[in-house]
Amino acid sequence: GYTDERLFSALSPVIASKLDKCSEQDFANISWAYSVANVMSEGLFNKGYAGALASKEKHFSKEGLTQLHQWQLWQQELGSEIELPLSLRKKCRHAFISTSYSESKLQNDVVGGVRAIGLDLDEEVLLGSGYRIDAVVKVGHGKKVAVEVDGPSHYIHRRPTGSTILKRRQVTRLDLIEVVTVPYWEWGELKSTKMKQLYLREKID
Repeated sequence: GYTDERLFSALSPVIASKLDKCSEQDFANISWAYSVANVMSEGLFNKGYAGALASKEKHFSKEGLTQLHQWQLWQQELGSEIELPLSLRKKCRHAFISTSYSESKLQNDVVGGVRAIGLDLDEEVLLGSGYRIDAVVKVGHGKKVAVEVDGPSHYIHRRPTGSTILKRRQVTRLDLIEVVTVPYWEWGELKSTKMKQLYLREKID
């Protein structure tokens, strides 16, 4: 959950000088890491970089394509004119939205709690960005809130992982919906139904 912007900035010209030696996964990892860090470098990320990605279109793994989708979303966040070719963008989005998911007992418990306090919601909602949200709750006056139930895999020592940081930020900025998170340890400390309902009202309202 910590980003050293000076380090990313210092590495940019080094990486730019070695792009011809990068593998497909190197490109995917670099793109994803800078997207999480949110450190733009025009000397690295430019039309030439997008062209280098395009030249390797047929060789990216599914994981690599999902990382590139998030990089393309990051370019949208920045208002950049840099785009991957349409064919590659489609592959990236398809890989991203087809990633498997499964509901957890924790998620079902929280969703049940939201319903119990009388709020209307939709589960496992696919947003325009391609991200899938645990629940989208309607809170009145046309406003909606994205509720993410985050288990242990979303944290390292209770600090959000890079993937979690990126999802929260991009959903907020691109899908224009507020993200409310329910960390597993906070929910685990609530020992009664009444406490859980009060917690959810405070979080969502």
